[in-house]
Amino acid sequence: MPLDNLFSDETTTPENQQKKLYEQFGVLSNPFPSAGQTSGHPHMPTAADQKVDAAVKTFYRDRKSHVMAITATQGIGKTNLLNAYEIALREKLSARGFFIIRYIPDPEPSFDPLIKLIFESLGEDYLRHSINKLAAEPNQKVSESLRTAEVKQILQALLQAKQKSEEQLNSRLFLVHQWFMGLPVRKKHQDELGVYFRLDTVESKTRALRDIVYFGAEIGTLQGIFLLLDELEKQGSSLSKTFVLRYLSALRALIDALPRYLFLMTALTTDALERYKEMLPALRGRLAHEVQLLPLRNEADAVGLWKFYLQQAQDEASHFTRDKGWKSEKTILVNEQDARDIFNRSLKVSTIQGVRQREYLHRLHDKANSVFSVQSKNKSSS
Repeated sequence: MPLDNLFSDETTTPENQQKKLYEQFGVLSNPFPSAGQTSGHPHMPTAADQKVDAAVKTFYRDRKSHVMAITATQGIGKTNLLNAYEIALREKLSARGFFIIRYIPDPEPSFDPLIKLIFESLGEDYLRHSINKLAAEPNQKVSESLRTAEVKQILQALLQAKQKSEEQLNSRLFLVHQWFMGLPVRKKHQDELGVYFRLDTVESKTRALRDIVYFGAEIGTLQGIFLLLDELEKQGSSLSKTFVLRYLSALRALIDALPRYLFLMTALTTDALERYKEMLPALRGRLAHEVQLLPLRNEADAVGLWKFYLQQAQDEASHFTRDKGWKSEKTILVNEQDARDIFNRSLKVSTIQGVRQREYLHRLHDKANSVFSVQSKNKSSS
């Protein structure tokens, strides 16, 4: 039967396998991600990172909303870049009042799931913290920053509940969350919050979101929102033009509703960006800041990527084994000439001007696996 002998030898335990790899190659696993591994691997900074860094620093300084379009064909590294910034932003800014929200849309005719995700990411704790601070430090400017009567009403209802008890506040926060999610308005919502109509359209939810963001910004519980929107090209892949236009219009409305406190970084293919701009000219100006990612164009690019992933794996292994006493021969797993040869072979069959990073890394992955296999057979025969 398949796999009958897979676990028959104690040397097949994960740690023993890691030790074998480290002793010979100075790594714990294959340094290069396969084509199917879209996350969980390192990100090598490029010129695009410098542009994103500059935009993030500007947003951090003035809180004026910023929209960036990260573009490239498939397999160049858009998702990898967004993954890296999601991690870095959470590490550096989430404790400073910034909310980092990652969204990968399915091809769906509604913008509603994205609005709901933003409300859920802010969450009841955000409103609780905000109401507690407002109760402790009354701010007359808060009311001036709000545009919708319903949001003014629910905030007033929450303040009144805060004055009564934490239990009452928690009960009303739960009702408010239901209201933001667009659930039907029941008698309890009417009695406790004073709202009589549900948020049943993307437009009404966008207006309410705008007020909740400006409310937090006014009292200092929210500094900004980073919305990382990946694979936006999916919206145009299977939906009718009517649905795509509706989705893009809702995205434009979200951008326009928040001239401050929103940093939107969306990743999509270059073709999709041009197609969307033609479909909705009003979106052209909103997505004017385009940052293009480029494929590997020459051997120097390829060697740089090979060296980066190999060094990252060696550094990780060195840190992991620091207290284990393992010794390594540090045989080069995939050498530089192999990396050059793999790039040149890939270039010959490439359908673009250059080589996709995903394809190149996958071939390095296969090469490393073949080296592992050969070495394992050699050890067994000896």
